[in-house]
Formats: sequence, structure tokens, C-alpha cells
Amino acid sequence: MEPLSKISNINAIQDDLIPDKIVTKITKVIKSIIEVHSIYLIGMQKDSRSSLYLLNPNPEKQSPIMHAYKLIILIISEEYVAQPKEFMSKVFSKMHESVRIDSIHYTLNEIKYRLRHGDNFLSRILTPEKAIYAAESLLCGGYCYHPKMYAAIRKEWEFRMNRAYYFKDKVDVCDDIYDESARMFLISQSLQQACAALLYVFWEYKSSYYDLNHFLNLCSNFCNSPNIVLPKKSFRSKRVFHALCHAQYNVNFKSIDEVSLEDSNYAQRLCRRFLEKVANEGEKKLQELEPLHSEFNVQ
Repeated sequence: MEPLSKISNINAIQDDLIPDKIVTKITKVIKSIIEVHSIYLIGMQKDSRSSLYLLNPNPEKQSPIMHAYKLIILIISEEYVAQPKEFMSKVFSKMHESVRIDSIHYTLNEIKYRLRHGDNFLSRILTPEKAIYAAESLLCGGYCYHPKMYAAIRKEWEFRMNRAYYFKDKVDVCDDIYDESARMFLISQSLQQACAALLYVFWEYKSSYYDLNHFLNLCSNFCNSPNIVLPKKSFRSKRVFHALCHAQYNVNFKSIDEVSLEDSNYAQRLCRRFLEKVANEGEKKLQELEPLHSEFNVQ
């Protein structure tokens, strides 16, 4: 069967925000790494940059405008992707660092199982207009509204947020032994659990791959709270974010504590602000969902 990519991707990319050549190239790159069934676009960011050098012979001449893209994509493959971070890094490298992706991975067998049993996340993603590439179309049911669905969403939300607060509270405890890398690990875990709570409330998506940077990028598609944690321009902000993203590695494999008290205190303040913002955004979304699901109550 002929792939649907040429038919689908034109409809998926509105107002040519992503040029066809980028879509074609990233599809080719992904297919060179794994055997792909389908690729769906969930979200994107486009950054443009130009340079002006005043000491050039023609100082008024600007360099060409360079575009960089950040894509959130769902990839359905024949085989299981064991290392998503390594996969995303390969794509970034093969795209000459012009396109960075955050990918969500399913095997084709997983997709078929989930579609048979109903999956609200996939029902909103697996539509023809979101397809960048598809070897064949997938039959997907509509979104399921029901009070039991809402109850499950709220239960998962409360579970994840309670765990996030648990890790945060452990950071607040004054101990006789100081280990700033361990504090960073607890803060990182708290942030990840809060992100997992957001992803389930907004997308009803439960990830099998936990990575702080990946989670924040996904959550940036539907809320503003990740902006609190994502690195700013300052060196300290980037240093602390790097320590948070590599907290588990540092705890497991480094015998020397390289995190300062000031940095861990700064990360702790970010965590408090983040959890407060997440709680507000999540509860607001739940208030929107409750009447929608209640309307479908069985009389």
C-alpha cells in the first residue's frame, strides 16, 4: 500500500509553519533509525534568528534568517524503542541540529490493543489531519465522556500530586547530614510527578518514559507552569536546570557532591512555585472536564 504521507502531511501542517522539505527530511531520518508505521504531529514551536555584524564590509547586510523547530510527535513503530532519549538525540544530530523532537513512542501492537479497549489520548491524536506519515490509516473511536472517566482522571491527578508533595516535603526537612545532590534528586522527582499529573489531566496520557526535560516540553503545549522551571538566560538558571535533569545520574554515579547549597535552595524555591502553579492549572482543567463528563451520565 502506498504511504499516506503525501496526502496527509499537507493537511497536518497549517500555513506551512513547517516547510514540506523539513517534513520530508525528518520522516526520512526517523525511518532510517526505526521501522515506522505512522508519525503524528502533536505540537510545534518555531524559532527564527538572524545576525547583523557591524564590522562586515557591508555592515547593513544581515545574514539569512535561520529557522529552528521543536516538534512534539507520536511515533508508531514495528519495534519497541528502549531508549527514547538516545533516539531523540540521533534525530537531532541527523537533522543537523535544526529540528529538535520530543517523541512519544508506541509499537503497532500496543496501538491496536489500546484502540480495541478505548484510549482517549490516542482518539485525539490519531486523526488524518495530524498525520505526517502513515503507511495505512488507523480506525480510531471518538473521545469517551463518562463520570467514571472523570473519576479516574481525578484519582490519577490526586495520586500524582500527593506524591509530588511528598518528595517536596522531604526536601523541607532539616537533616544533620547535608547532601545537596540528594536534595536535587528529591526536587527532580517532585517536578516529574507534578508533570505526570498535568499530562494525565490535560491529555489522559501516562508515560512509560520519565525524563524531566521531556516532561516539561510536553506540558509546555497546554500550560504555562513549565516556564518556571525551564532554564532562563542566566548561567545559574541553566546550571540548576542541568543539575535537576541529571539528578538521578549524579546520585548514583558521583561520589563527590558538586551541587552547592545555594543552587539546591534555588531549585527548592522553583519547585514550590511550580507546584503551586501546577495545582491551579490542573484544578482549573478538572473544573472544565467535570460538567462535560457529567452530561453523559447514564439516567
